[in-house]
Amino acid sequence: MKLNALHATSGRVLALLGLAVVAAALLIAGALRVNAEQEYDLKLVPSSTEQLTTLTIEGAASRTVAYDGAVARFRVVVERDSALEARQVGATVVDAIRDAIMENCTVDEGDADHTADPTCISPSGLQTVSFRLNQVWDWTEAGRVLRGWEYEYRLQIAIRGTGFAGGLADLVIGAGGDSLHFDGLDFTASRRAEFERLALLDAIDDAQSTADAIAEHMEYEIVRVVELSPVGNLSASRTILESAEAALADESFEPTPVFAGSETVTSRVRMVFELRPMPAVASTDASNGG
Repeated sequence: MKLNALHATSGRVLALLGLAVVAAALLIAGALRVNAEQEYDLKLVPSSTEQLTTLTIEGAASRTVAYDGAVARFRVVVERDSALEARQVGATVVDAIRDAIMENCTVDEGDADHTADPTCISPSGLQTVSFRLNQVWDWTEAGRVLRGWEYEYRLQIAIRGTGFAGGLADLVIGAGGDSLHFDGLDFTASRRAEFERLALLDAIDDAQSTADAIAEHMEYEIVRVVELSPVGNLSASRTILESAEAALADESFEPTPVFAGSETVTSRVRMVFELRPMPAVASTDASNGG
């Protein structure tokens, strides 16, 4: 009886050991399968390390803006023996120029006579730029000798439109006479800043287009723009009426001819792009597991 009981007990122990071995084997197999699947999943995760390249491009573009105004610049210069006399004579000439401007120019375009010749429209009117009264010296064998006093008064006037530009020069010269030094007349464009901004946007488009073409040719793709900044100063061509120092002789005097044109502004921009190689396209066999 004891022997039979021992055999029965041993059988149960062996059965339990067998079940334990089978369970362990199943657990090990399951663990291996899980590890295999996890390893396979990790292989599918792309690497976060990218080979990036930078590309620097300068873009440029130009816009043309028409002149729509002018600025006349001039000086009244009088030399006399005394400071008081120089100031009085100089002030008289400045007053004559002021009166001529007030009589012939208007500050409001609505007041202009558009049926007549080009009208002087000056929203800002006559402006004083500087004023000074200096001693004038001569150098002689006896040394430095006071020659007199020089009165210098700088003015400018800006007008709207370009039709009266030549008439403005004649008007100022006629009023100032021999004491006037005409420093020139510059044309202006009130919309210049607007056209500079438009040219800058065109320059950005130019740089972007060039970068796209280069990236495509190299089989790269643009990741982002790293840097964008304007380059240098804006260039422009200007038309200037040079100095003239002749007074009006009589009513038959021919007005100074002035030909207004346009101005070309150029904007430049520097852009730095970040590129990376285009991702490789998997073959059909690789995608099918062949």
